[in-house]
Amino acid sequence: MRSVAVLTVGVVLVASLPAMAASDPMAAFAKSCQTQMYMSAAACACMEQKAKAELDAREIAYLSIPGANGPAAAKAAEGMSGKEIAGVDHFMRTATQQCQKAR
Repeated sequence: MRSVAVLTVGVVLVASLPAMAASDPMAAFAKSCQTQMYMSAAACACMEQKAKAELDAREIAYLSIPGANGPAAAKAAEGMSGKEIAGVDHFMRTATQQCQKAR
């Protein structure tokens, strides 16, 4: 259940940027870090760097699906392997905790 909650946070992360998410998933992820997670610019820069280092393009694209688009998120999750889903879950748990301390 906790993994589902963490994945939901990741999907909701970019709810405010549906147009940008389609053209540039990393930019949508980075921007929504501040607007959806209320993290500082420094913390979000940390999240972006960690995402680039730890996630593949498919995982970043998954995190860039608008939170209000549940069907798209569900469809994307169906196309992901268990390893990819676990990678997103792990990223959202660890990177968020590590980056919140960035100033």
